[in-house]
Amino acid sequence: MNITINTDIFAAASLFRGVEDIRYYLNGLYLETGAFGARLVGCDGHQLAVAKLDGWFPNAVIIIPGILAAAVKPKAKGPQQVTLEFKEGSQSYKKSGTDKGAFIARDITLTFGDITTTAKEIDGKYPEYRRVVPNEVSNTIAQFDPKLVNRVDRACAILGYKFFTGIAHNGSSSGLTVIDDGFLVVTMPFKAEPRNTAPAWVQEPVSEAEVVRLVA
Repeated sequence: MNITINTDIFAAASLFRGVEDIRYYLNGLYLETGAFGARLVGCDGHQLAVAKLDGWFPNAVIIIPGILAAAVKPKAKGPQQVTLEFKEGSQSYKKSGTDKGAFIARDITLTFGDITTTAKEIDGKYPEYRRVVPNEVSNTIAQFDPKLVNRVDRACAILGYKFFTGIAHNGSSSGLTVIDDGFLVVTMPFKAEPRNTAPAWVQEPVSEAEVVRLVA
């Protein structure tokens, strides 16, 4: 089967995949297709991005390896589309006795402008993105790693938005960013108890002249 994906959507989703993660399958992108459209998912265990792809496709589930995902950059003046070609269906195994047996990896061919490269699909169980995405959030204040916030901002820029859309806070549960109707990000918070008062020294004078001025 063939599926064509907008370059910016592909690149934005790729921001959220793992890089050299010991959970090797997170270094790739998850693609799920069917008669009602497709979903492209990137996840590194701290953030998860889901992109909605419209169209009719054969049923397929596949994990695109990171080596292919890394070949695609935001389009700017480059190619507008990424094309993936692979055999439809889901992961398969050569059975051996009572075990599921050896993994039979499909070839995935990616075409991006003048670049055409092929790699094997990744074996693994990708996170169930539907269970991760909250339908609505509590708006209870949370703390987020600035590096993760920056990735959301970068995704906004790649997708053509001039301003950061923010993260809807959800307390100790995942925060939600809906960049547009076809792209969302879920970000895990972290526990922190920041001080809510400034230390007294910040108001103290550092020169005699300032002391005189304050007393006068």
